[in-house]
Amino acid sequence: WSEVLGVERIGIKDNFFELGGHSLLATQVISRSRDLFSVELSLQNLLEYPTIANLAQIIEVLTVAPGQTAMTESLEDYEDGEL
Repeated sequence: WSEVLGVERIGIKDNFFELGGHSLLATQVISRSRDLFSVELSLQNLLEYPTIANLAQIIEVLTVAPGQTAMTESLEDYEDGEL
């Protein structure tokens, strides 16, 4: 996020959009996540869960079940311990 947003220090609970992120930058984050973690995040994921902490949980879910697209319900199930 630091490179994409041009912000030196970012906390795991900082909101992507409050730091100056917008839809075009979000597509860069999604693309870089795909390259780094081999996961398919959606723009909806970043809109609904705009922190590094939240996206890390989605990425963890997707690495356990590769080949799936992240759905927002996946994070909610994960947080509730239902996976």
